[in-house]
Amino acid sequence: MNARFELVRGRRSSDGRSAIAAMGREVRAGLSRPPRSISPKYFYDAEGSKLFDAICDLPEYYVTRSERALLEEHADSIVGLAGARALVEIGSGMARKTALLTKALCDRNASPIYIPFDIAPEAIDESARVLLDSHPRLRVRGVVGDFGHDFGRLAIHAPPADGTRLFAFLGSTIGNLDEEAAPALLRSISAIMVPADRFLLGIDLVKDSSLLNAAYNDAQGVTAAFNKNVLRVLARELDGEIDEAAFEHLAFYNEPLQRIEMHLVSARAQTMTLRAADLRIELAAGERILTEISRKFTRASTERTLAGGGMELLEWIPDALGMFALCVARKAVLRKA
Repeated sequence: MNARFELVRGRRSSDGRSAIAAMGREVRAGLSRPPRSISPKYFYDAEGSKLFDAICDLPEYYVTRSERALLEEHADSIVGLAGARALVEIGSGMARKTALLTKALCDRNASPIYIPFDIAPEAIDESARVLLDSHPRLRVRGVVGDFGHDFGRLAIHAPPADGTRLFAFLGSTIGNLDEEAAPALLRSISAIMVPADRFLLGIDLVKDSSLLNAAYNDAQGVTAAFNKNVLRVLARELDGEIDEAAFEHLAFYNEPLQRIEMHLVSARAQTMTLRAADLRIELAAGERILTEISRKFTRASTERTLAGGGMELLEWIPDALGMFALCVARKAVLRKA
């Protein structure tokens, strides 16, 4: 495509049989025992990535607009204060807001490097085309993989030798991970950071439940289509028989846990078969499959999550309405007793 673009696939994503076998094991484990669940990473095939991109433009979905407004105001100062030469984006997706950070990176560096890490190679490829057309000096080194298995490859393909790095985890994707998984992911990131590196985190804040419920139950039904798309992914990749029409979209704010929960609800008693996962399950009418959580944060819970991940907060940047916040952190400094 371009001499300035490189796409690196993780071992399992390069080996189709290994990837399907691993997917089968993960899906079987999630669906075989109550409460049944499917990992949200399987939303993001080519169609799922397009649907999520459409969600970002919905009037009810404030997250993208709120975060983008903050980046428009603060991206240059964040990149400048970090002294970053390389931008490493975790879960880059279509990189809709990345352009603001890459522009600041390119304005401040002669040889800027953008390293997107995402499970969907199509999203990396498409976003790279746009960014490379806009920034003639930019190099893009995409890494395909998922958080659980391929994250260590960033230590190889995003080395400190490329200069000071700004790691970015935007869109409040951290909220898709529970209270144990979120700090564990941050520990994986901090483990490959050096003291000069910085970490930029986008955080969706606790707010009125009516705003939250509307954001995940849009009037056009795009979020419902996105949720159901995971059924198509499973049926295609795992040789399955699934009646998509027999499932309904359910999303609601669980106030005690301060999180949105998204489910697929079986509209009738039915059998789900996934031959490549060696799975056949009976679903009762009304039975739920959890497909995603989206936790909402306060400054205090953000700091606890960062601390659990071996990081410490340097700067807290909320918007004026208290909808969203950016925070800049660094690898925690070990202090002598």
